[in-house]
Amino acid sequence: MTVSRVEHVGDPTAVLMCGLPASGKTTTAMRLHARLGGVLIRSCDVYQELGIVLPEWVKRTARFTANVAEYDRVRDNAYGEMARRAETSLAKGSPLIIIDAVYGERAKRQRLYALCSTRRAMPILVVCLCADFAEVQRRFRAREGHEADPEREASDLSVFHDIRRRWESPFEDELPDGTRPAILIYDTLNRGVTCLPGAGASLLAPIQGALATETARVAAAPSSLSYSSSEMNVKVRPLKS
Repeated sequence: MTVSRVEHVGDPTAVLMCGLPASGKTTTAMRLHARLGGVLIRSCDVYQELGIVLPEWVKRTARFTANVAEYDRVRDNAYGEMARRAETSLAKGSPLIIIDAVYGERAKRQRLYALCSTRRAMPILVVCLCADFAEVQRRFRAREGHEADPEREASDLSVFHDIRRRWESPFEDELPDGTRPAILIYDTLNRGVTCLPGAGASLLAPIQGALATETARVAAAPSSLSYSSSEMNVKVRPLKS
């Protein structure tokens, strides 16, 4: 998906969505794409084009408890294809790409960081969170019966648990030059945000602005929300519209 909507000065930007299943990544990525333009690369579309049917893999792996190596192989191929598309878009001069995938494993993020370094693009992480597991379960249930839609094919909670066991926190990531990437953490349930400084931090402003527009449409969130897990020990504050 390609939309040209914003003027861009300087090096191109690569926005990497990151988060557990049902954390709101795809919805957030599509909102950013609608407001900011650029090229949107969605893992669900790549899976569909490569013939990777997630509900079938849930069955073939007995909910990711058996023969997982074969699934890992096709999953890795999908991430390789996303990286290839990202590099192609940057090579063609796209000023902004948004890559919508879990990116829970550090090696997969590092591959994109290296690609950005080669193409002189600035990577920005947008980490989506939903700390309320009851809400996560509700989001999974809402997908049942709609698995034919690429963005809703993950309807079984085993997908969540499989990604959760693979999860490696992005908050200690380093770029190839030893600096840390700028990170915007978005609480998709309460519409809260926090920005972690890093390389390219100035580029967080248009992303935050795009999310603030959406936030203005919902009721005010709590003044502060704390995530206490070891991976996500951050303070999230509501966006100001």
